[in-house]
Amino acid sequence: MYFELKDETADILARSRRHDELCDLPLQLIASESEAYDIQAATQNALGFERKGYAVVGSTEGAQRALGLTSPIFSEIPASSFLHDTKEFRLPPGTIGAQCEFVFTMLRPYPDAGERIDLDSAREAILACRPAIGLLGRRTRKTFAGNNAAIADFGLHVATLCGNHVPAASLAELASIGVTTFLFKETVVSGKASSIMDDPVNAVVWIARQLVAKGRQLEPNDVVTTGSCTTILQVLAGQHVAADFGPLGQVDCVFT
Repeated sequence: MYFELKDETADILARSRRHDELCDLPLQLIASESEAYDIQAATQNALGFERKGYAVVGSTEGAQRALGLTSPIFSEIPASSFLHDTKEFRLPPGTIGAQCEFVFTMLRPYPDAGERIDLDSAREAILACRPAIGLLGRRTRKTFAGNNAAIADFGLHVATLCGNHVPAASLAELASIGVTTFLFKETVVSGKASSIMDDPVNAVVWIARQLVAKGRQLEPNDVVTTGSCTTILQVLAGQHVAADFGPLGQVDCVFT
């Protein structure tokens, strides 16, 4: 099987991301989730960029249907793809769309040894929250449904475009926030923060459990993106997209 050549697969995917190119890897042949995450890790190493944190993708049933997933998945975020106050972004080939999501910055290692992983402990471990527009895309010319292909392909993560920190944000009230997306100042889609696993902070709970199962944990200053709380919006070059997160403020960008 092709994926016995893990390092070569990783090099091709890394080169495709680095140079905004599409490739012809048959990612549908990946046999297991474990193999998919191994390929993702090797690809991140081949990419050679500092890790900023983790992107959760497919955290709602609607997003899973749109992306051909059966459950949430995650990927490491290269620091070069985590952007603050970016007002213009060039869409690479293979872009799927944009999503409105929350970004949490961790205050401390989570979980500590023996610590229970739940909503209360996650809230206590978070330093700040901010709004973001997440870009999703593929590095393959063909579209492959299923978790394994998406996991190997950087978890479909392209970039995270962040707004400002809101240190005083009430994490206990976050689930009640409504989010509205505008295209050229016209309302396009809206959603509720609670659509993300009933509470966006549960994305931190979920990723912490995934990492612990792999012998890892969240570290101080790691970021966690939650996945979309609205419909994934198809975006094209020349469009201006803005997302209003109520008390968390707005984030916007022109795509080129």
